[in-house]
Amino acid sequence: MPQLPEQIRPYVAALVKYHFWILALIVPLVLVPLLFMGTGGIDALISTQKSQIESRISALRSVQGIAEHPNETWSKAVEEQTVKIEEETFAEWTRFWEEQQFLRVWPAKLGDDFLRAISALKPGANLDRPLLLRYQNMVPDLLRELPKRMGADDLMGDAAAGASGEMQPRGRGPGFAGEMGMPGGPRPGAGGARPTALVTWRGDDQARIAATFKWDKPPSTTQVLLAQEEIWIYGLFCDAIKRANASAAGVYDAPITEVTQLAVGYPAAEDQPGGQGGARIFLPQAAAGAAPGAGEEMPPPEMAASPETGMPGAAVGRPVHPRFSGGTTGGPAPPPPGEGDGAVPAQASPDDALREWIYVDFTGKPLTAAELGALPAAKLVHLVPFTLRMVMDQRRLDAFLADLAAAPIPIDVRQVRINPGTMSGQMQSSPQPSDAMANGERPFDIALELRGTVGLAPRPDRKAIGGGDVTPPGNGGGE
Repeated sequence: MPQLPEQIRPYVAALVKYHFWILALIVPLVLVPLLFMGTGGIDALISTQKSQIESRISALRSVQGIAEHPNETWSKAVEEQTVKIEEETFAEWTRFWEEQQFLRVWPAKLGDDFLRAISALKPGANLDRPLLLRYQNMVPDLLRELPKRMGADDLMGDAAAGASGEMQPRGRGPGFAGEMGMPGGPRPGAGGARPTALVTWRGDDQARIAATFKWDKPPSTTQVLLAQEEIWIYGLFCDAIKRANASAAGVYDAPITEVTQLAVGYPAAEDQPGGQGGARIFLPQAAAGAAPGAGEEMPPPEMAASPETGMPGAAVGRPVHPRFSGGTTGGPAPPPPGEGDGAVPAQASPDDALREWIYVDFTGKPLTAAELGALPAAKLVHLVPFTLRMVMDQRRLDAFLADLAAAPIPIDVRQVRINPGTMSGQMQSSPQPSDAMANGERPFDIALELRGTVGLAPRPDRKAIGGGDVTPPGNGGGE
């Protein structure tokens, strides 16, 4: 063992003698800080790991709450549910189509060969030219059935009424009774023979309708289908008016005495459905005998009657339609962009032009041909706008509206106007109901205007709802 120097031996002896107390002092001073440092690091690590574990547990619990997990079983269940919904939609569409088959009955006078061809007609197919010529020649006879179904005299071919569709002067023409049939105008049979018909359908309005079915050349298959669709809808309203008058013993107690205007499709479509801001109530004349328009709020510009249709809402933006004159301005169609400067304008399909503004959406907005083929709702149901103006006993109004609402074909009356104001440029003022009462006329008569839509079922098409082939076979009605 090495010998310690003499000078440090006393210190080593003291260290050996008192080493316990020296270590008892030094060890805590070193270990306690190290212990605190180690404990803090462990707590932070534990906290971090605990948070991660809890977040993963929470994610697992959220997955556990999902009924069908995004796996192969879930995907299969979604596909099966999608197919089920498509089948249910197609089945309901088919039911809707089949329930309206009673409406799509083509007149037997068109001939058995025509009926067979139209029944077997597939979407996109065309009728033979002789059949189109036959329909062109016979459509005037089909129109003449409408006044008979209404219970009115047939004035479709009355030359005195005129084929231009212009309104006749006040107090003239068959069945004219003042402004839009306002009570107090001349009554059918006044000062002359007693009328034979319970209701008078104005001759100028009948002539207006007949003029839209006069074609200079054979119509296309699409034109025939759409024209017959119009006739079917006209027939719906003629039948409804005849039902309303079924219990009448004569003109004196008929609920509906006069129809001043009946329009469906393009003539009834409005640029701004419901008018500007939905305004449809106008102040009446301040006093009887006042000048036309005095004390009266005139309709907004979009309600001014169109020269070609006589219908409000045709002042701005109305596209040109081959069966109706006029367009945006009510006159000749404006030249296409680029015409006259050597450019070749893009030509739209003639069938597409026939589909412009003949249907509306659920807000009443007219649909273009492009929208008609693109909007899902427009593929499932065709909403045809209509306008009906007539004179009727106001006590029978509720019953008439209820009858329309209960019709097998959905007829949605969206607007009812009673004694509407003067339409700018088209009609003159007329006596009010109080004057009619003083003159011995029917005191409860009102001038009534109804607007709304008729819901028609298009031919069911699986492709429109994501399915396969086009089905089922039909009778050629509609598009």
